[in-house]
Amino acid sequence: MAHIQASDISLAYADRDILRNVNLTLSSGDRCALAGANGSGKSSLMKILANQLIPDSGSVVATSGARVVYLPQSGIVHTGQTLDEEVELAYGPIASLLAQRDHVAEQMQARDASAPDLEALVQEHHEIQERIEGSGYYDREEQIDRILTGLGFSRSDRNRGVGEFSGGWQMRIALAKVLLSGPDFLLLDEPTNYLDVEARVWLGNYLASYGGGVLVVSHDRRFLDQTINTVWELFLAEVKRYRGSYSDYERQREEEIDRLASAWEQQQEEIRRIEDFIRRFRATASKARQVQSRIKQLEKMEPIVIPEHLKHISISFPAAPRSGREVVTLETVSRSYGTNSVLEGVDLVIRRGEKVVLVGPNGAGKSTLMRIIAEADSDHTGTMRLGAEVSVGFYADDDSWLSGVSASPSAGVGDSSPSVLDVTMGSAHGQTEQQIRDMLGAFLFRGDDVYKSVGVLSGGERSRLAMLQLLLHPHNLLVLDEPTNHLDMASKDVLLDALRHFRGTIVFVSHDREFIEKLAGRVIELRPDPRDARAPSLVSDYPGDYHYYAWRLEHQGETLESGPTRGARATVTPESNDTSGRRSPPATTHDEQKALRSRRQQLERRVESLLERIARQEERHDALQQELADPHVYGDGAEVKRRTTELRRIDAAIEELTREWESATMELESPTIAGG
Repeated sequence: MAHIQASDISLAYADRDILRNVNLTLSSGDRCALAGANGSGKSSLMKILANQLIPDSGSVVATSGARVVYLPQSGIVHTGQTLDEEVELAYGPIASLLAQRDHVAEQMQARDASAPDLEALVQEHHEIQERIEGSGYYDREEQIDRILTGLGFSRSDRNRGVGEFSGGWQMRIALAKVLLSGPDFLLLDEPTNYLDVEARVWLGNYLASYGGGVLVVSHDRRFLDQTINTVWELFLAEVKRYRGSYSDYERQREEEIDRLASAWEQQQEEIRRIEDFIRRFRATASKARQVQSRIKQLEKMEPIVIPEHLKHISISFPAAPRSGREVVTLETVSRSYGTNSVLEGVDLVIRRGEKVVLVGPNGAGKSTLMRIIAEADSDHTGTMRLGAEVSVGFYADDDSWLSGVSASPSAGVGDSSPSVLDVTMGSAHGQTEQQIRDMLGAFLFRGDDVYKSVGVLSGGERSRLAMLQLLLHPHNLLVLDEPTNHLDMASKDVLLDALRHFRGTIVFVSHDREFIEKLAGRVIELRPDPRDARAPSLVSDYPGDYHYYAWRLEHQGETLESGPTRGARATVTPESNDTSGRRSPPATTHDEQKALRSRRQQLERRVESLLERIARQEERHDALQQELADPHVYGDGAEVKRRTTELRRIDAAIEELTREWESATMELESPTIAGG
């Protein structure tokens, strides 16, 4: 079994510790998420594990011959090849193996049967051939087709030049090459940022069955629950392991945070009491020694800190002014780009208070439809009409909202554009400065970040500020294109809570399935016509939430990956005349529901108990490892043997408990139990 072992890794930038004495082991078959607040050092740790960044101290050791590949969040650009030619480069390392195998074969042919080194050459040839076969080289055409299709590339894309693809698709190409290269360890930094729902589902399934080790950073909770079984949390420069899914980690961490918050309150009370004593008696000579003692007590007190990414934050935005009942009306709307017809004859009505998600693969026309609704695109035929008193707020994941306040993208130290706090306060409608600071914190502008000049913000920071600026205005129709991009999980939860309480109308696109499931009450699907790739998208209306949409597809013999193979091209066709709300699959009987609830509760208790038992075994395992490092122990053969035997027993127990946990978790997450 291959592994990567990091020992006592430390890294600092200026006077800030990024990593401090970090120890972790990633083994074949591990499915790990790396969690932590933005800027906590997750990317730095992954680069260190991939030997792309040298730590200040400590070491990283990998099994001999193990290949470790790190895929960054962005910045990879391909040129000069077709897509097929580019992904074939993933098999480049195999070329050297082929040459090595042929060279050994030539040496074998030059030997006679009695040559003393012939047996060694035969063995070497066999091992090289096994590595070639294990790489999937001989099945590469099938693998390339599978992976490119899973990541959303069409057959017609295969002969396109890679330079024609946009930034997100460039990263998909890079991801395809990484997967095709079949490394022993995959280190993926935010791979879900540039994937739509279908591609995320496919990637999650692929990684769940991947033969090597996986370490991934993602802000998509649903994707992580589908993929991983361990969470490494990076907090205050240290790493702690949590066994279980990402949701299991959040539940465990929430309990810890509750205890931490209680301890923090007690510490704050103690600090107030000590400071009060110092203030009262600082000038009293007879109390000087006691005052100095309390000052030293304060200096020695280790402050309790609650992780930023796990703080519970709640914010609210200005109330939406009331609009007419029919907010958006489209009549026979069509839109083409040159000879490429994207939408044709679309009829659509969106009513006050609806939260509508547009779904479908990239390129199906979702952003085009949103721009038409937001009046940002008037180059269409047909009629798009907004209702009475409708005020549109449009977010398109760019910084156009800030164009009037920023100096220039290249602004430097002397930039005179206003600060993040100034810009946000200028958009406030009755909020206090503290409320504005809370909102900025929810959108990842914390501490001194609020004083940053707008002109020096990164692209992601500008997008977050643009989103906040939009939400501070009292609009009653929000049109949001990928609103969760550039947000961590805590920030997404804050935004989701605010949008769920928003009394106006929302039309949005998101690739985060959990966000869609918790916000959307109506689904409009745009899907390329499988019979004619050049035809406008098929458009279908599902008058219910995302669960209803998924259920309808399942009962139509479709999947979220394949989409519908029927439907009208010209109009948004409702699945039912009843558009009043959501629909669900047929309910089970009362007794069946009661039995399912009882079984679910049993499984939840079972999962929790198993996690606790695993944690106790791992604590004992770690303690034994420390004991074996003690000179008094490793110098005594009998003591080493006793502890080694116990370690093997604990390893076996952890493996058995983990199997039981996985079995219980699978049953708990099954459609029968989860939907019961």
